[in-house]
Amino acid sequence: MKRHFELNDLRECIGDHLQREPREITGQLRLVEDLGIDSLGMHALLIDIEEAGGRIPTPEELERVSTVIELYVAVTGSALP
Repeated sequence: MKRHFELNDLRECIGDHLQREPREITGQLRLVEDLGIDSLGMHALLIDIEEAGGRIPTPEELERVSTVIELYVAVTGSALP
């Protein structure tokens, strides 16, 4: 049975991607302004998220994403944890 992708999984993916501790990655952080993730970085991050069990959001969903918690909702297709 496939394990459910959790917020901590996302924090670990982002932390690994940015070489930061996952505990530093809070839901309110903005992906671009606070974390410096550009479009190429987002593409690489989404690949890591998919490999960790998350789903790839649609382009329309990604347009509405600006924070870590919004990305979590987009990659899980669920409500806030």
